[in-house]
Amino acid sequence: MKKYLYILSFCFLQCALTGFAQNKHTSISDTINLSEVAVLAERPFVQHKADRMIVSVEHSKLLKARSLSNILNLIPGVNYDGEGGITIMGNGIKIYENGKLVRLSGAQLKSYLSSLRGNDIKNLELLPQATAGYDAEGGTAVLVINRQKKHEYGLSGYVGSEYERKSKNLFSEFAGVTYSWGNVALYANMALGQSASHSKISESDYGQNIIVNSISETTDKSLYYMPKLGIDFYISPKHYLGVEWLGNYSKDYANACWVHSTVTDNSPNQTNILSYAPYSLRPNTNNVTLNYEWKTDTLGSKLNLLADYVGEREHDLYEYENKYTQGIGGDSIISKSQPSFECVNICSTQVDFTKFFNRHQFTLGTKYINANIHYDNKLYLGNTTLGGMLSEDVDQWDDFCYVERRYAIYGMYRYSSRPWDFQVGLRDEYTEWNTQQRVRTQLHNNQKGNNIFPSFFVRKGMGQGNALSLSYTQSINRPSYQMVNPFVFHLSETSYKEGNPNLKGELLYNAALQFVLKSRYVFSLSAFFIDRKINEVYEQMNEQQTRYTLRNDGNLKKLALYIEFPFTCGIWNSRSNVELSENFYRNSTKRVNDFGLVLSSFNRFRLSKQLTAMANLRYIRHYKQLYLIQKSDYFGVDIEGDYSCLKDKLNINFGVKDLLNSRGKNQQIFKNGDFEHRTDFDFTSRKFFVSVTFSFSTGSKHAIQHDKIHSNEEEKERM
Repeated sequence: MKKYLYILSFCFLQCALTGFAQNKHTSISDTINLSEVAVLAERPFVQHKADRMIVSVEHSKLLKARSLSNILNLIPGVNYDGEGGITIMGNGIKIYENGKLVRLSGAQLKSYLSSLRGNDIKNLELLPQATAGYDAEGGTAVLVINRQKKHEYGLSGYVGSEYERKSKNLFSEFAGVTYSWGNVALYANMALGQSASHSKISESDYGQNIIVNSISETTDKSLYYMPKLGIDFYISPKHYLGVEWLGNYSKDYANACWVHSTVTDNSPNQTNILSYAPYSLRPNTNNVTLNYEWKTDTLGSKLNLLADYVGEREHDLYEYENKYTQGIGGDSIISKSQPSFECVNICSTQVDFTKFFNRHQFTLGTKYINANIHYDNKLYLGNTTLGGMLSEDVDQWDDFCYVERRYAIYGMYRYSSRPWDFQVGLRDEYTEWNTQQRVRTQLHNNQKGNNIFPSFFVRKGMGQGNALSLSYTQSINRPSYQMVNPFVFHLSETSYKEGNPNLKGELLYNAALQFVLKSRYVFSLSAFFIDRKINEVYEQMNEQQTRYTLRNDGNLKKLALYIEFPFTCGIWNSRSNVELSENFYRNSTKRVNDFGLVLSSFNRFRLSKQLTAMANLRYIRHYKQLYLIQKSDYFGVDIEGDYSCLKDKLNINFGVKDLLNSRGKNQQIFKNGDFEHRTDFDFTSRKFFVSVTFSFSTGSKHAIQHDKIHSNEEEKERM
């Protein structure tokens, strides 16, 4: 019943916004003249192509002064959860920026999205299905971030600050500067800030002859800074060379988790466990990219070379003090210390050649990746009831190495002549990988495999802005390096997680039929199939232990309908979309089907030349899966304002995200046979914020320009 109230509320708010806009239009329509209307006009926000949607950023005052995380919330068909999770029309994505794949996830990806400003972005390209020119793994969809291609002679840049109030008062600072002279452009960016959160989680495990209830409170505080340096050499009109370094550093402080667990079983007395676990995480990443381009003729043909290196070092330390109380007996205290070190080195090289013949385009490319990952984890135990010392538990050591080499070759052909746009591609990837765990199990696993991934797109223009397109792609989701590490990581005294070295990559097949009406309205019908689906599994291992792991279990069939419809009335501009899906899960023992629903509406009100107001609504109904039988629905409301002055050099963005604090209240229930795992989340997701950005430029307005290519990487998604 609750989800239907959410849907009715969504419709009511949308109607209320309509009425507000109509009233405002009536009240001020007589006071503005034609010239003022022309001033307020902007270039189209969204353009639809055969295989992608292009969102203009550089020509939008609304988007230029925002962070990328805020921009994503305004794009139709995109769902960003605020914590690093992004989907496009329900599909998981890989992100490419300025010639390389963004190999970040979780908190690091969240910081990255917040640090990248619209001032540095020309446009965003969103591909619901990746073409053969992109890596086959890492997600079905692609988000391409095209940074500004032109540099003004002289000095230009921006500086700004953002304040937000969530559970704590937080500040972040950001700045970017570019200096160009002759055929050389030097640029630098810096973002630094702090993040903090406080969450409360209640977990319950219902197993055979046992019930475990746990309440945990976690406090996270961290500092991060993300510097970037780059230089562009425009050697001649035909030759370009660029070098870029990107750093990502963070340091945690005052991080801790308190857990109170009660164990009820067949014993006469209930066991109480009180745990205190301070921890620290220190991930540091350095990324160096070299980009060379040779324009071989005047038709646009070109040769691209992209070489990339990424190195990550992460030092983690988890400490536990566990106090046991059983019945009326005395207490016993068990202490643990779990330090770990992670070293990641990835090198990749890619060469592309694109040749144009009038309406024909041919692309050939090859790529090589070498990834070396090393984990070193240890566990120290001790009964400190009587002052005992911690000692190493050799059976819990983990010296894990992962080596992967990947060779890819691909080709694409495109024919474009109105009203037809046709593209076909084929990608072949050969992979060798080796895993070694040299302590606990002496695991050695050598594997190799070859996969072929075709892609197909065809689009026919039908006049008056109408177009019909058909597409088909294949891809793969390989497990991350952590997923295949069989090391046991203790989450609490009653639960742990363990990697699965036998995991295989998910195979994905996607077909879609899309119709665009009058260049505005979008109707898309897609069929999606995943074989060897990776599912989260909770299971009871013994009397007081719950294991969390992953396994290839069955497949998923999905039918989805996507509708996008914009609307304009006076000062009100609205873009709404509906995603309706029917999902069928199946394995050897069970079948599950359920429907998912996403309703979203972006509403913008141009109150004056300087002031814009926005109200964004979103409702998400989560569907059941093989083991996930319940997840709370989400109904969110964002309200923002945007004010610019000083000839648009000063921009102030303010508002509140998740006004109803809906995302912070969530329940998940996993069921595996007779075992049930229930989790209730309680944290503050409502965020009040104010962001101030000042842009500047000096010197000549003439610009040098260069088109940068798409990414050559894929492995950061799996770090």
